[in-house]
Amino acid sequence: MSIDWNAAGAEAVSRLQQMLRFDTTNPPGNELPLAQHLASQLAQEGLEAQILQSAPERANLVVRLRGDGSQRPLMLISHLDVVPAEPARWTHPPFAGEVAEGLVWGRGAVDSKLTTTTQLQVLLLCKRLGLPLRRDLVLVATADEELGSNYGVKWLAQHHPEIFDAEYGINEGGGFALLVDGKPLYTCQVGEKGSAYLDLVIHGRPGHSSVPHADNPLLHLAGVLDRLRGRLPHRVTASARAFFEGAAAAQARPEVATLLRALLDPARQEAALAQLPVNEPTRLMFDAMLRNTCTPTMLEAGTKRNVIPSEATVKLSGRTLPGMEREAFLAEVRALVGGGPEFRLDNYWAGGEFASDTPLLRAIQSAMQRCEPESAVVPYMVTGGTDARFLMDLGLTIYGFLPMRHEPGMDFFSLCHGHDERVSITNVAFAVQVLYEVVRQLNE
Repeated sequence: MSIDWNAAGAEAVSRLQQMLRFDTTNPPGNELPLAQHLASQLAQEGLEAQILQSAPERANLVVRLRGDGSQRPLMLISHLDVVPAEPARWTHPPFAGEVAEGLVWGRGAVDSKLTTTTQLQVLLLCKRLGLPLRRDLVLVATADEELGSNYGVKWLAQHHPEIFDAEYGINEGGGFALLVDGKPLYTCQVGEKGSAYLDLVIHGRPGHSSVPHADNPLLHLAGVLDRLRGRLPHRVTASARAFFEGAAAAQARPEVATLLRALLDPARQEAALAQLPVNEPTRLMFDAMLRNTCTPTMLEAGTKRNVIPSEATVKLSGRTLPGMEREAFLAEVRALVGGGPEFRLDNYWAGGEFASDTPLLRAIQSAMQRCEPESAVVPYMVTGGTDARFLMDLGLTIYGFLPMRHEPGMDFFSLCHGHDERVSITNVAFAVQVLYEVVRQLNE
């Protein structure tokens, strides 16, 4: 039976608009009304959804489309909460779900209500068409991803681990196209960084501001911040190697392939990165894939304008590579900033990665070839993190994949948490078509 992809895309766009009108800003999240709305839509299709509340108004939605059980399930994972928005800085209101200029506007239009919308549309298509499934298809749309998942995937893994009895999962975090030498490369996220909440505390001598002295911790802090502009050491993980080698193999020009492979060599990386024909956001992302990072994001000091404080604190957002041990990460930062500051590390986890040579990746690559014959899909490590970190030890392989064609002015990372978050109508339809093909092929 043929599928009207324009109609399927239009239905997904309409559902995305509805979802964007539920304000699930986290905090407080308040995902329950949206979960109930989606459960009602599923009931109209003959599907019974579970709503699992981890706390008042904090809800996780789970729905299962049964297969014949001959293979283990495939999970479709997303989250319903969103980061805060500043409405005054938006072209269209962030919670109106407006369509304008061929785009759907709203907080969550990319991260991650788009993922939920696309996955739900694919599940409904499988149900309506009676697609023969060898695997159960399980959709999990969760709470609280944006603030640590204590009410979402982390809670589900602790209290309902049976939900995650699956072979594969498809999550957010990849699928978008990057331009290298003008050629789009579609990313399939097989690895991700971890996180480190690190504070550097600089001590000094308090005093009256009318009598300046050199032991002012703010002056010491200035030197620390300057040294933090230096980068942590070059390191190559399996998922980063798979990306750069895959990207090199896809290049038409040998000289560009050589530059991409040179990024894996610490002696040649900086020169190759400077010459690589990519835009600046992509250049910065490629560099971050090849090292731990530790970015200053907040400063704290002082209680009164006319008092020299006794200490100053810079809060760092660390992003840690797969396999990086806590003490090794701290040693890298100490080597960069020197021995003056006191280190306070409140939260740490290393990144993780999954094998990239799997039937799921081959299904993704085959589906993309079918829908866009000139495309190339490469394994990829996202420089942030996703909910997959809570599922690393549960025996399933999780990839981030929501296919998005490259569109000028629509940088994926800038849109995720930025002003005017939006997605094109054509990209919504494209994502539905590709993901349906992935599910179909993985059930053959």
